[in-house]
Amino acid sequence: MDDVATANFLIEEIGAKRHHIGDMFRAACKELRARFPHREDPENQWTERRLRGWWNKESRVVRHFQMMELYETAEQVRKAREEHADYRAKTALLRQMAELRSTTRNRDDVS
Repeated sequence: MDDVATANFLIEEIGAKRHHIGDMFRAACKELRARFPHREDPENQWTERRLRGWWNKESRVVRHFQMMELYETAEQVRKAREEHADYRAKTALLRQMAELRSTTRNRDDVS
């Protein structure tokens, strides 16, 4: 897999495969800017244009620091999504248990 293909895969991971490709680029760019703002170095700031350049194969150059930032962001986003999915599963289970307990009490009160 070449660098641009790897970068595109990571962009998709970060942007969460939105319905509209522009939304995916905006989400990925927002994540990357938040984690790596490069305020002192505007030439290396993350832009949607840079992401689109790789996506549309207009650019073949992915610098090492860019690949590292993409990889680190993808890993952090993946971990956050897994934690959120675990949280949702646990709260759904708690909600089911509370509803079951509530219906059991209601049946006992009716009898």
